[in-house]
Amino acid sequence: MNRIQSYFKSLDTTLLTIVFFLMIISLGAIYTAQPMLPTRLQHINFAFDQGIRYIIGFFAMFAIMTIEYEQLRKIHWYLYGFGLLLLAGLIPLRDTTLVPNINGAYGWYNVPGFSFQPAEFMKLFLLISMATIVYDHNKRYGSSQQDTWLLMKLVLLAIPPLALIVTQPDLGTGLVLITMLGAIIIVSGIGWKWLLGLFSAAALTIGGFMYLFFSHFELLQSFVPGHALNRFQAWIYPYEYSDDLAFQLIKSLQAIGSGQMFGAGYGQGLVYLPESQTDFIFAVIAEHYGFIGAAIVIIVFFLFLYRMIHIALEASSPFGSYIVTAVIAMFTFQIFQNIGMTIGVLPITGLTLPFISYGGTGIIMNMIAIGLVMNVASKSKTYMFDDD
Repeated sequence: MNRIQSYFKSLDTTLLTIVFFLMIISLGAIYTAQPMLPTRLQHINFAFDQGIRYIIGFFAMFAIMTIEYEQLRKIHWYLYGFGLLLLAGLIPLRDTTLVPNINGAYGWYNVPGFSFQPAEFMKLFLLISMATIVYDHNKRYGSSQQDTWLLMKLVLLAIPPLALIVTQPDLGTGLVLITMLGAIIIVSGIGWKWLLGLFSAAALTIGGFMYLFFSHFELLQSFVPGHALNRFQAWIYPYEYSDDLAFQLIKSLQAIGSGQMFGAGYGQGLVYLPESQTDFIFAVIAEHYGFIGAAIVIIVFFLFLYRMIHIALEASSPFGSYIVTAVIAMFTFQIFQNIGMTIGVLPITGLTLPFISYGGTGIIMNMIAIGLVMNVASKSKTYMFDDD
């Protein structure tokens, strides 16, 4: 009984409440999107399915909290290797019933009764491995020592899963991995000269890409994947590709604009938006509930990220702080990228809106990530009158 009481006492109720609000928003938004979906999808109760996945996710979250997260350092290579095997296994099975082509990518295992996306598993496995590498390195050499060796280890760790994911092709998840890598590097304690150099290299890469895109497009085509260039072109020149590559973006902008301040109301949407229950769920919210509804979602996400930053800063172990930092980076990039692409300020990458978009593997793995964060938070608390 004391153990159960201690377990519930250690829960971060603030973060748990915010996740619960995100779940309510998700179910409401998906229920709102249902009438606007194509006839071929009307037989699926997406909101009900999402609720089931959230229930599974909550069980997984609470289960993760029972594990001593420090023990993950002992098995991180097994998790990392398992993730690589799942990703590599997609390649020989392409164009089969087990690994079908879904929206131009081979990123899902389709087994009888359910399907799952191994890249979602790899995100968590990679962040645990990166956190372990940094923790072990700093414990052995100290902060700001052997920076080159630490950077080499982190980059070499990230390259295999990044390569396997980008070749699916899944550029969006690849960018998530790069963002997590960057966040881990920033908090790893490496010298400011290395950080300045890395930021400069990133800025030069982006600047070089933009220069080649506008001045030497043929050269850019020789080494940048065609699907990535197509999405970038559709973003820069949306109305030139309004019937094809930019169709979703144009419809998203129309839906958001039609919502105005207070929205059209439930069931009053007039804009047909493909993938509205997944990638473009934010546009559904903005269309039906207006600027007010969209602002509420953004505020909840702000509180969500703020709470996790607080947990990272108060973590009792550097390893726990590294884990939470990587989770924050993962969610922050996905939130900004998804909302940004729906309003046209960022290219479309296919990333869903965490906790709100309809999904299976994504929802469950997001809840497991929150379980890790709450696990770290529970070990950071001290309680008055505790025996120890």
